[in-house]
Amino acid sequence: MSTDPTIRVLHVDDASGFTDVVSEFLVREDSRIRVRTAESAEEGLTRLEETDFDCVVSDYEMPGKNGLQFLHDVRETHSDMPFILFTAKGSEEIASDAISAGVTDYLRKEGGSGQYTLLAHRIANAVSQYRSKREIETSQKRLSLFFERSPLGAIEWNDDFEVIRINETGEEILGYDEAELVGSSWRRLVPESEQDAVAKVLSELDSTAAVNDSEYETVTKGGERLVCEWHHRVVRNDHGDAVTTFSKFQDVTDRVERRRQLARERAFTEQALDTLDDLFYVLDADGDLQRWNERLARETGFADEELLDRDVLEFFAEDHRQRVTEAIETTIDTGTATVEADVLTADRGRVSYELTGQRLVDPDGDFLGLAGIGRDLSDRKARERELEFARDLLDKTEQIADVGGWQIDTTTNEVYWSDHLFEMIGIEGEEEPPLEDALDVYVDADRPIVEQAIEDAIAAGDSFDVEARFQRSDDEIRWFRILGEPVFDDGDVVQLRGAVQDVTDRKRHEHDLERAREEYEQLFNGMNDTGWVVDLDGRFLAVNDTAVERTGYSREELLSMGSSDIDAHLDDDDIATLIDELSEDETQVLETVHRTKRGEEIPVELSSTMITYDGEPAILTIGRDITERKERERRLEQFASTVSHDLRNPLSVAEGHVELARDDCESDHLDGIAEAHERMETLIEELLTLAREGNTIGSTETVDLGTFVTDCWEDLDTAEGSLENETSRRIAADGSRLKQLVENLVRNAIEHAGTTVTVTVGDLEDGFFIEDDGDGIPEDRRDDVFRPGYSTAEGGTGFGLSIVKEIADAHGWEVRVTEGSAGGARFEFTGVEPAD
Repeated sequence: MSTDPTIRVLHVDDASGFTDVVSEFLVREDSRIRVRTAESAEEGLTRLEETDFDCVVSDYEMPGKNGLQFLHDVRETHSDMPFILFTAKGSEEIASDAISAGVTDYLRKEGGSGQYTLLAHRIANAVSQYRSKREIETSQKRLSLFFERSPLGAIEWNDDFEVIRINETGEEILGYDEAELVGSSWRRLVPESEQDAVAKVLSELDSTAAVNDSEYETVTKGGERLVCEWHHRVVRNDHGDAVTTFSKFQDVTDRVERRRQLARERAFTEQALDTLDDLFYVLDADGDLQRWNERLARETGFADEELLDRDVLEFFAEDHRQRVTEAIETTIDTGTATVEADVLTADRGRVSYELTGQRLVDPDGDFLGLAGIGRDLSDRKARERELEFARDLLDKTEQIADVGGWQIDTTTNEVYWSDHLFEMIGIEGEEEPPLEDALDVYVDADRPIVEQAIEDAIAAGDSFDVEARFQRSDDEIRWFRILGEPVFDDGDVVQLRGAVQDVTDRKRHEHDLERAREEYEQLFNGMNDTGWVVDLDGRFLAVNDTAVERTGYSREELLSMGSSDIDAHLDDDDIATLIDELSEDETQVLETVHRTKRGEEIPVELSSTMITYDGEPAILTIGRDITERKERERRLEQFASTVSHDLRNPLSVAEGHVELARDDCESDHLDGIAEAHERMETLIEELLTLAREGNTIGSTETVDLGTFVTDCWEDLDTAEGSLENETSRRIAADGSRLKQLVENLVRNAIEHAGTTVTVTVGDLEDGFFIEDDGDGIPEDRRDDVFRPGYSTAEGGTGFGLSIVKEIADAHGWEVRVTEGSAGGARFEFTGVEPAD
């Protein structure tokens, strides 16, 4: 590979004077750079055919083809050559288009010689990366021999872990030909159940280690699941940069299956023994413990390392040890024996156990030891105590849960009520009323509901769950939820049992929710903006009247559609992405275009928020028609484009010539020209600010106004001035636009009151003020100061205060000029939203 350090650059720009300036500055910045120029894309293509270049630098706006069209033609013959777009027409849209088209770098033309230093650095970096890439390609060829001769399966991946190639061994293991796998994601080879784990392994490859070994299921072409052992390796160059990623693998299914079978058998045995409620143990011929389950360890209170080879007699009461010894001897002689003995437990003292032993022999009949099971004989009494406790607990639970129990004998119609049910109904007494009287607690309108539920349960043997109002003895009306369950005897319903729950509070809450829903629907349908609710799949759940009117679809039609059906710019995938990105505590704002049923397209601004709708997560979206705003923005962008290209290009040429002239001669006239250039640059910047940003703001943030103003002051040349900061207010504002506002007011104070000016910032009831101690603004001129172009200061552009008003309007603030406390100009901002 060539080691020539020369960097050959083709610079294409229709401004020939500008290209000469650029060429001279680039050579000054980097002696390796050699520049040839062309004044159009066509001439540039001819140069590329005649001469080898390392990099192309191109303007955007040129006669014939523009810079992006030129890039497209260059890529047809020079797919990897660095291409830098160096243009005065700077906008997010052009930058986005340039990146999408594959531009290497994007650089705006600015005032001053610093831009050429930056351009030289960008060119050098781009060419260095281009040459490094070629070196990597050579290295990859050397890796191929190692790849193909590997005795294991081998796969090479790209940066997205998609197959680049696979060797023959890998094809044999997986059953695929290489052509079938190239371009496939690793997920094609991994079952879905293991993809999360494998994704974690692959994501950590570059950050943790160069090599990673793992074992997971791999899917063949025929759908067979093999267990493969994978070895992933990141190959790096001498600089430590990743060149490519290889994976070697082999089928270890049989080995893993044998291992799994042994593990399953062992785990089954261990779990089966440990889940026993009984004691389990294995003794040798001397009665020493060789194996046990968790229950024995818990009961005796010994750790596992203390139990091995311990004499089993230590676990029994001293007066029962002889009978245990005899049972062991009998088991060894006859094969089995049973004995009752008290075990000395760690927590419960002496506990009576029934112990049954079984002799263990090998296939040849030789004695191995004996196994035993111990069953706790105190369980029966414990169950009786637990039953009594459960009855008492049930009574207390009824009171705590505010649930009453009932029972009906279907033969005699006798009724049983729990004590708490008496309390709930408000009836004092110990005897339950007969069924007919018991039903009288329900209001006349709801009593048939309960009667019918009881009759149906008896007739069909079904459970029931109904709600009805009842009247307490103190005449208060409340709601009951009544649940019933049949009890059968030989297929007949002999009893009904159930519970009663007071749901009055819930019913009232449901009523309040329904009323709130009606009020919400009135508000929703009364909006001037379109509004709708969509589910997490983007399907309409509800739409307001304005949405019906604006789109031209009926409500029924909209409710059968989804968001993408009326959106001219966003498809289902786009909308799904937006829904995934929307969090519960944010409002998502975006611009798009809606298409009506008649085919008309309306630009809209959508504000979306996550809500709960009918108990499920959903999204509320409000759409505002921004047709007039988009037309205004189009006109402003057209104006800004003209200013940017038609003024900045010749200004850059002029500034460059001044820089070159200073090297050739000394003249006071050059300082005057440079000052004029600086004023022109300021004028262009403020015109572009008014045109492009205007009265719009981005997202707002919480701003500590006092700290913010101090930071702005320190960023400006205010060495002889002073700042009096008297504000403690925290406001919600767009930080970048607020910085413009503060800095413009400080500059205005310096321009009109001098460099020793004192600027004061303080609080108002619903806002803040910024004032100076200069001569102030006459009352008859205060309405003019915000007019674009109006200025009384020598060298002033007349746009600084216009921008201040635009920023205030964008935030929804009111701004006015009045006299300050020291007689200077005072700017008051009101209607300022405080921070949360």
